[in-house]
Amino acid sequence: MFLNDDQTQLANDIAERLIARGETLAVAESTTGGLVSAALLAVAGASRYFAGGGVLYTRDSRIALVG
Repeated sequence: MFLNDDQTQLANDIAERLIARGETLAVAESTTGGLVSAALLAVAGASRYFAGGGVLYTRDSRIALVG
């Protein structure tokens, strides 16, 4: 996966803010197919703020896992 400069900067900004606040993030994706998770994980030190993610592409999987 290749990120453009804006996407890289956004992922870095999110990471910095989460780390500064001592917060973590988990994501549930659908049509993005894991791209949000991949962008956040591309930032060094992602284990400090990224709790996990899942790609829930079908309607049934979304309902079953996140309601």
